Amino acid sequence: MNAQTKLIVLSLLALYLGLLFGEIRTFRADQGLAFFALLGAVLSRIGIPLQFGRLTMGFVAHIAAALALPPATAGAVGALGYLGTGGFNPWKEAFNRAQLGLAAFLASTANQVAGPLAGGAVYFLTNLGALTLLGVGLGKPPASLWSENFRAFLPSYLGLFPVSLTVSALYRHPLVTPWGGADALIALFPVVYVYFLWVHQVRLANAMRNIVEASVRYLEAKDPYTAYHSERVAAIARDIALEMGLPPDQARTVELGARLHDIGKVKVPDPVLKKERGLSKEEWDAIAKHPLYGVELLRPLESFLGEVFPVVLYHHERWDGRGYPEGKAGYEIPLTARIVAVADAYEAMTSDRPYRRAKSPEEALKEIQDLAGTQFDPRVVEAFIRVWEKNPVWKKKNEYLKTTLA
Repeated sequence: MNAQTKLIVLSLLALYLGLLFGEIRTFRADQGLAFFALLGAVLSRIGIPLQFGRLTMGFVAHIAAALALPPATAGAVGALGYLGTGGFNPWKEAFNRAQLGLAAFLASTANQVAGPLAGGAVYFLTNLGALTLLGVGLGKPPASLWSENFRAFLPSYLGLFPVSLTVSALYRHPLVTPWGGADALIALFPVVYVYFLWVHQVRLANAMRNIVEASVRYLEAKDPYTAYHSERVAAIARDIALEMGLPPDQARTVELGARLHDIGKVKVPDPVLKKERGLSKEEWDAIAKHPLYGVELLRPLESFLGEVFPVVLYHHERWDGRGYPEGKAGYEIPLTARIVAVADAYEAMTSDRPYRRAKSPEEALKEIQDLAGTQFDPRVVEAFIRVWEKNPVWKKKNEYLKTTLA
């Protein structure tokens, strides 16, 4: 952690402690503090897997505390009701506890002034602002950080805010048992159950993706000339997508689609795939069907991998409409597929084949430039050139393989 980041952490901690002691008259060291702090600590060990990382369910207890307790007590719950993962890091601990304590304190204040919806919104925005501030200290662009975290965390906050609202209401006004804490725990049981079902689905989806990617690696391992082809195409395609300003989640879709773009070749006979030249019409037709085969193979996994189907199906379409399998042209071709088409071509051009030597990176770049507007989307080519000029690790295949295999 650099000096700027440490200063941010210390400033956040000072702000939290200053506000907390400024409202010390509202602090109550009672069963409410103990209950919500313990609940937050337990829930903080339950992580919600997201595309952008992991969000713990501790915020459910923190928001509930902010809606049920005065500001200073809620602020203490936020700081105390958290159990970190991994080894102890004092700076990380200070940031997390100050961030969560400040968010709960401000949320409680907002709830007293404008009601629970305002309290929930303030909690979310305070956490988001603190994470963005920390990212700036680490040298990351604030706009993209804010956007990425907002998209990642908002659905979970919106989905679970009613749970916090219910827990808070039942704690203050129990309906089933004499003690509100017991009612609050009863309300959490179905949420935790659904959470574990969801985690099971996420793990299953990841397992399915790993199985499919292993199939691609097996396909490439049979032919040394295509070794690491899909991995390099994925690296190129991801960089193009980000250069074009695609959101990180779409860039990840492009990357995954690139990894799987040739999966359909498992249904093409090996002798046809490895034939050096002079394909018959039947052999060419078999190869040209591999995008269709790919979607066919992935169809049972559509609920997990449906977002990559356009890449798998259309990565051999051409800007001028002379590609396959459907002869789509221009903007009829999904952008994700247009990006992978350029990445796939560059990787193939700069790789050795039995019937030709690899082109140099400069020769491949020139050919792709020449094909802009006919085979490739000119905008994608422009983005590719900008990335290529930054000397990425994939620019030269030998360098890429050294890095990948290191």
